[in-house]
Amino acid sequence: MSRTRYDTGDESLLAEYRDGSDDAFTQLFRKYGPRIFGYVLGIVGDADIADDVTQIVFVKLARRPEAYSPTASFSSWLHRVARNAALDFLKKYRNMVALEKLDEERGETISLQLQADDEGRPDRRSRIDSIESLLSAAIEMLDSTQRESLVLREYSELSYREIAEITGRSLAMVKQDIFQARQKLRRELAPHLKRTETG
Repeated sequence: MSRTRYDTGDESLLAEYRDGSDDAFTQLFRKYGPRIFGYVLGIVGDADIADDVTQIVFVKLARRPEAYSPTASFSSWLHRVARNAALDFLKKYRNMVALEKLDEERGETISLQLQADDEGRPDRRSRIDSIESLLSAAIEMLDSTQRESLVLREYSELSYREIAEITGRSLAMVKQDIFQARQKLRRELAPHLKRTETG
């Protein structure tokens, strides 16, 4: 049988799972579970919901592995399944809440709280935790399309073309979304990072 250009190790694992290998499914889950969780979290904005949706995605995969056909990469296909599941969740359980609607609290200026060591200098671990919190909050402040594209690029490590396939947006728009998202994050984080360095 001829193989398409999308054929990858992921497809081989999926084929092994179809043949009864639970280990193959475990490998797929270990590889994609964190990526799908991070992507869904960027859409729904709640870790517990993101965990539930991630479980739904992999239950669907476990029950119907034949749903995947190699017309796109497995990674792109799985992220599309996750996107649909996340949007379905928002429609059914959040009263059609639009992704563009942000919590007012997220729009407020982010304040940086650093713990200090005995000499009054910022502790390294607390500084890292604070920066990570700032980054998460800043990402939540992006508009929905920018946030989704950035999460797919930075956390799921997908190509621009794969992101375009998943979101249904043009390649040019995806590149523009990611560029603008990065610019916004730099503007938002710059004063806080400067304060951290001098603190």
